[in-house]
Amino acid sequence: MRPQTSLVRGQTSLKKGQTSLVSGQTSISSKREGGGVDPNRFLFFGSRARAPSGNIVTALAGTNYYCCKIVVPSPQFVTRTFKFHLPGFASTEGGNSPQETTVTGTIGAPGNSVIADALYARISGVFYQCTFGGNNSVTVVDQTNGQWTDDLTTPDVPPETDIELWLFYHVAVGEKIWPVYRIQKHRGERIWGANDNASLLGFMADPLADSTPALDTGYGAQSQPQYYAPDCFMLAKGDWDGRPVVLAFVDSIGESRQEFSAAADARGMLGWLRRYLDKDAGIGRIPFCMIGMPGAGSVREYTGTGAAIATRRRDIIREIVAFNGGKWPFTVIVNQLGQNDTSTLYNTWFNTNYRSNVTRIRTEYPGVKIVAFPPLGRTDIQRTITLTSVGTVATATVATGTAGLQSGQTLSIAGATPTAYNGSYVITVIDANTFTYNFAGGTSPATGTIRANDLGLNANYQLYTAQNSYPADGTDASGKWRLRADILAKTSACCDDAIDTYAAWVSGVKAGAWPGMLEFPSTTLTAQSGTDGVATYTTITVADASKYRPEQPLNIYSGPEGLARLSTQTIVSIAGNVITTTGSAVVLPIGSVVRPSAAPQESSTPVSLVHPYPIMVDWIVGKMDQGEKVKLVA
Repeated sequence: MRPQTSLVRGQTSLKKGQTSLVSGQTSISSKREGGGVDPNRFLFFGSRARAPSGNIVTALAGTNYYCCKIVVPSPQFVTRTFKFHLPGFASTEGGNSPQETTVTGTIGAPGNSVIADALYARISGVFYQCTFGGNNSVTVVDQTNGQWTDDLTTPDVPPETDIELWLFYHVAVGEKIWPVYRIQKHRGERIWGANDNASLLGFMADPLADSTPALDTGYGAQSQPQYYAPDCFMLAKGDWDGRPVVLAFVDSIGESRQEFSAAADARGMLGWLRRYLDKDAGIGRIPFCMIGMPGAGSVREYTGTGAAIATRRRDIIREIVAFNGGKWPFTVIVNQLGQNDTSTLYNTWFNTNYRSNVTRIRTEYPGVKIVAFPPLGRTDIQRTITLTSVGTVATATVATGTAGLQSGQTLSIAGATPTAYNGSYVITVIDANTFTYNFAGGTSPATGTIRANDLGLNANYQLYTAQNSYPADGTDASGKWRLRADILAKTSACCDDAIDTYAAWVSGVKAGAWPGMLEFPSTTLTAQSGTDGVATYTTITVADASKYRPEQPLNIYSGPEGLARLSTQTIVSIAGNVITTTGSAVVLPIGSVVRPSAAPQESSTPVSLVHPYPIMVDWIVGKMDQGEKVKLVA
């Protein structure tokens, strides 16, 4: 509990001279649009912020008045004048993303509005109230672009200062609210609820009070609700040093789908692209605005009307340009899209889908520089097998080979009839196409589409999925890698430059494949977990937990080889070398080997690796060349 001693202050109108450029960056400002530093230009700064998207929130009795507090770090230069935006819509996620069709009513028939009772920026312990057209509150109407705050000028905000944004808002019980943020409570973010606004104001004197339990659910998981607050269109004026400022078009690979809240770093960054841009290396932290979300596809971006509308975010930027003296709030475009542009025909993938949004971007922002990030690969961690048996010994024949398998490792078998063949079994590799395992016994041969899954243990076991055949060979089958080749070659002006992801992503033992668990840092248990296989435990103690982050699934194997799997658990939190997990009853002896998974298994046939888990995010960011950021300079 932290006592609140500061007063709420109104706006001031302080101005100071420009500060010097970031060390080593004196050549950047002369290359920027407009000739360098421009203290009167609004630029995107809220890199923790995100575009509104996700599942609508319905207000419940007793908590239909809300206070959502998010924490946004300021850039690496002094800022002093701010402008924030409240959206009147959200984008859907998934196959129709980024269409802006998550609304409180139905498309074409607006639903309930949301009443913003007050918005404060808390900076260095002082609350500054934002206004809307001179008023302290505002009504945000469904299926509109939303509402802007007036300019908020404060005393100079030093570089890398955490700015807390406190939004008080309400609707009637049973009414709906557009989704934006999963709160990151380990960073001091909170969500409070009550049946009136006055009950919430007391939290201003106790900023770290626990969130309201009924609202604070699903932490660190996809099921965690997303609460309303100022969106990604956060603007600031100040002593900009000329560094690039990015408007990023992203999908679930860039706007991380497998890191939700607990995995965020100290500055609130989730996923590899946010962490790469925000890393304090190369030319420094790059401010950005990501306007995409999981599922976004180029062919649907910045286009459409009615039930297919995806132009409100574009129009909000047009509003910025109008009050920004005709200047963009960014200096360069990052295009990370491509994953969801897939097609069985490469011409459709590249020309009809991927390049369609490039064309719209160039039309909307004439002369803008586009820097593309090629998509990551997709591989299958299962192989199709046939099964026969004699007594209790099953023999598997693998037409695609047993490369990557080892005797003594666990495989998961699924899809067989009789079902006794199915389950997790320790195998013995016989030859290049055969392995055996012991089971309860059943009729022979087994029938069905039978698959053997190693959970991503060894990259050599992975197979390339449809349109992901490696290397690019000029056929439709290698579509994703053809797209990478065309991006790097800047074919048909699809980009002006590219920052490649391949070398930072790829396995060290197989080209075009995800790293296997054997390539990641492992650790061992230093104390037994579990007692009798019945009682559940929720902590494991390991030799070195510093390798991992919350939300990371762990596969735990028998020591010392680390091949026979005992349990799979997900990290909830870490304290020293004690890892709190989602729990298990399986007894784990001292010396059990802990291995992190690269990505979740998605779809049933094939089971593919697509979205990076925290260990893979760190793998990518750690290997990407920070010197490549100079390509973002226009």
